[in-house]
Amino acid sequence: MSAQCSLTGWSKMAQGENFTVALKQDGTLWVWGRNLYGLLGDGTGAATEIQHPVQIGTESNWTDISTGRYFALGKKANGDLYGWGANDFGQLGLGNNINVFTPTLIQQNVAAFSAGYYHTLIVKTDGTLWGTGYNDWSGLGVGTSVHWYNTFQQEATNATDWASTCATWYNSFAIKTNGTLWSAGTNIEGQTGLGTPASLGTNETAVFTQVGTDTNWTKVVGGIYHTLGLKSNGELWAWGGNGNGRLGLGTSGGYHYTPQQVAGNTWSSIGATNEASSALRTDGSLWTWGYNANGKLGIGTVIDVNVPTRVGTDNDWLSIPVRSGDNSSAGVRTSNTLWSWGWDGFWQLGNGDGTQTNSIIPNQVKCVDDASLSVNDISSAKKGNLLYPNPAKDFVMLQSSKQVSEVKIYNLTGAVVKTISKVTDNRINISDLPAGIYIVKTNDSTEGMKLIKK
Repeated sequence: MSAQCSLTGWSKMAQGENFTVALKQDGTLWVWGRNLYGLLGDGTGAATEIQHPVQIGTESNWTDISTGRYFALGKKANGDLYGWGANDFGQLGLGNNINVFTPTLIQQNVAAFSAGYYHTLIVKTDGTLWGTGYNDWSGLGVGTSVHWYNTFQQEATNATDWASTCATWYNSFAIKTNGTLWSAGTNIEGQTGLGTPASLGTNETAVFTQVGTDTNWTKVVGGIYHTLGLKSNGELWAWGGNGNGRLGLGTSGGYHYTPQQVAGNTWSSIGATNEASSALRTDGSLWTWGYNANGKLGIGTVIDVNVPTRVGTDNDWLSIPVRSGDNSSAGVRTSNTLWSWGWDGFWQLGNGDGTQTNSIIPNQVKCVDDASLSVNDISSAKKGNLLYPNPAKDFVMLQSSKQVSEVKIYNLTGAVVKTISKVTDNRINISDLPAGIYIVKTNDSTEGMKLIKK
């Protein structure tokens, strides 16, 4: 049986347009939000909306994830890279443009990888850099502006010292083992960081080209028209289009064609989305800035801000997505709980309120609606319904004021995991259930009793 969803145990998340894929500490993958192009990974390809985290498959050896607009990538411990979802531009590198409805092996010996909006980049264990998918703005760095490739192409310099990479909308970035930063793709608003475009609207770089001369870059992320870079000394730099103040420089509008330092030198992690940015400080605090429609910055308002602005007062943020959702965001705390905020039009917040309601502050991602979790044990007891002992390991006794014809046990995703059509001596065998929290209902009752299986 699939792993049970729980409130804790989250380690990392990645967000597409209106969905989230998240990795748990036990190596399982989960998804929720808008399910298009087979993101659920169950082979059906049905277009649905997933209200709360649902496990993708049953495997528990996933180690890393990345998401594009409507496709996802996941790597396993052995270096195998899998992809699923939209493949209209060949972003999965399978030699076709057919959408994929279940995680499918696309490359092996992968050391690092990144999903852009429509393309994929990988660094192999031999230090080479490859890309597949959309290339109309030369974003793959392969020396051409061919519309798309549906097989992996090596970048044009054939270098063997790449360490990490980041794919954005129409651009690609990569860092070498010597700490230098390189970019390719469109430079309409200066997002390559290579200087003023030769011809606004048409300028693009078809081959990976070094950004400046610094050798201490550790991470790079980007939206459509802006880019952020982090250095080993904790400095944060930004460049590209500055609409809505997304560069965090204290101004809004205009362009910066080369990296500009964002205030402070205690930054530890960075993230970006189309028109906004986020970052963690070394003290565990979370900061966001830029476009704030629907409260996607999580700062308690819907007003744009052009400088890093703190999200709440907590200092226990552990990780943020490299790419936030188009209209929402999320983060993992040191308690390994997952929190989300922003627009909830496709249930992408997964926050248990039972409604598609936007949130301007972080709310915890839940396994089911709060109303479902709030099992009224006191009310059930008053009606003569009781489970004991609770918690239990092998058996639990059911006390009921009415004759019980059927018992159903649900996990916290709302799925029935066990049905007992004949109850003998009010004794229920739960020894075959994994440890976790369950809901027990009798005779198709709308009320349930919480059961804790040890």
